[in-house]
Amino acid sequence: MMLCSLLWAATAWSQSKVFKEVSEDISSQMKTITQDDALIGYLMFTQLEKASKDSFNYQVSIMDENLNDIGKLNFREKNLELQAVSFDQDVLCLVYLKSDMADLKGNSMKKIRKSLDGTQNELFTQLVNLQGEIINTSSQQVELRLKDEVTYFKNSRPSTIPGRLKNEVILKNIPGKGFSLFYGDEKQRHLSIIDLTGKETWQKTMTDGNVVGMLTSPSDVYLLLQFKHQKWEGGFKLRGYNATNGTAYDNYELKDKKGNQLKVLSFEADPATGKPLVTGVIINPRRDDHFLSVKTMRRGAYDGVFTLLVNGPKKSDIKERFSYWQDGSKAPEIKTTGMLSEGKLYPDYAKTIRDFQGNTYFVGSSYVRKVNVPGIAVATILAPFIFPPIALLVSGVHKVKQTDVVLLRQDSTGKIRYENKIDASRSRSLRNKDPFSAFSNRNFYSVTNTTSKSNFLIMDEAKGAVIYNLEKKKIVRNVPHNDGNVYTYIYPAKEGHIMVMEYNQKAKETKLSIEAL
Repeated sequence: MMLCSLLWAATAWSQSKVFKEVSEDISSQMKTITQDDALIGYLMFTQLEKASKDSFNYQVSIMDENLNDIGKLNFREKNLELQAVSFDQDVLCLVYLKSDMADLKGNSMKKIRKSLDGTQNELFTQLVNLQGEIINTSSQQVELRLKDEVTYFKNSRPSTIPGRLKNEVILKNIPGKGFSLFYGDEKQRHLSIIDLTGKETWQKTMTDGNVVGMLTSPSDVYLLLQFKHQKWEGGFKLRGYNATNGTAYDNYELKDKKGNQLKVLSFEADPATGKPLVTGVIINPRRDDHFLSVKTMRRGAYDGVFTLLVNGPKKSDIKERFSYWQDGSKAPEIKTTGMLSEGKLYPDYAKTIRDFQGNTYFVGSSYVRKVNVPGIAVATILAPFIFPPIALLVSGVHKVKQTDVVLLRQDSTGKIRYENKIDASRSRSLRNKDPFSAFSNRNFYSVTNTTSKSNFLIMDEAKGAVIYNLEKKKIVRNVPHNDGNVYTYIYPAKEGHIMVMEYNQKAKETKLSIEAL
């Protein structure tokens, strides 16, 4: 979350805070603080005025999960951009990109490009205690790639670091031991385990695959990697290591028993056991298209869904659950192509949620296909003048709309059934072969309450956000994004809560509130 030019004010022990814009020369980044993959607080990293030609004054402000102030840290350093934050045993770990380039506006693009090499950029790690004291700092040279937005930043935010990492920083705590840090630059990918004093206890380097997720426990570190593959949504592998000494576990390539590739939708800890859980869809081996559309889905883009529960370091420890459209796993309302018979909906699953009973919910937007009556009419009228198929080639015989959000449930035995749908906006009509990426984007988040064993889905789209209770199967809240001068957005917060962000355009202030579900 990025908040620029801010000053905050709040009442003691309240669960809301107001941030006001005060200066264009001051910019802030707000990051969540996590421990054991749970949100436990917030951190505001503020770049203040220039201290010298190539350095700035900085302030780190720490808040708890209720937005109450805990402490501040002031320091001076070269140009920094905060990448990730984690917490363990009263120690805060912050990871930044550090650059010698402090002013884009005063430099040519040739000099900016030259500044991306490893001699002028570092990954800078900082360990801080709750008293605001810096325990340890370390740096590692990295080679960056040019940001696409660098031309815009030259004038709007000249202190922006011009480069980015090839593989973004992933930082997780290892309970009671320290932190697991992963990043990848232009040369290699690097996994480093740091203890609570800042000492590196072991590290691994790799030259292949892109790391897309990491999970840690007191005993294990797991990486989910994706490699280039003929099935462009596939190519996933799971790598695990002993958290204490770095001993490698069995590599696991994500395929079903038929050899079909798997597309991963979620990689997270199972709420009931705490073990790594990988979930997603099974790719149809006969599928050739490089993008998803209703045309692709009608032919069967996917063969079913899967869940993989990692119970130990060996391949045999992984509990596999594959459910197919064409076997006895599915309920009658799911067709052999994956289409849902109610409303003839074609689902594009984008996220999964696991409940405490071992059920996995697959969530995504749905699409409906109808005959393009106006297009056919125009083609008929123009038939004497234009060869009819040419006219239909432009508009298409069928039209497609993005409609409601749908939920599919896979139970603990592998049985799958259509669970429910959530009312959502209808899109404009596009052609049958147009990719799903051409439609409006929707984001999906989840919030869990371990006390009540409740799970909530947040669906965010252009007009607003919807909060849905999975157990009660109903919408519990609708939040429009725009109400006059106030723009409202919803994000997951501490367990069982959401963060409501309200930006008042007229007053130029942002209010953050933590609310229970």
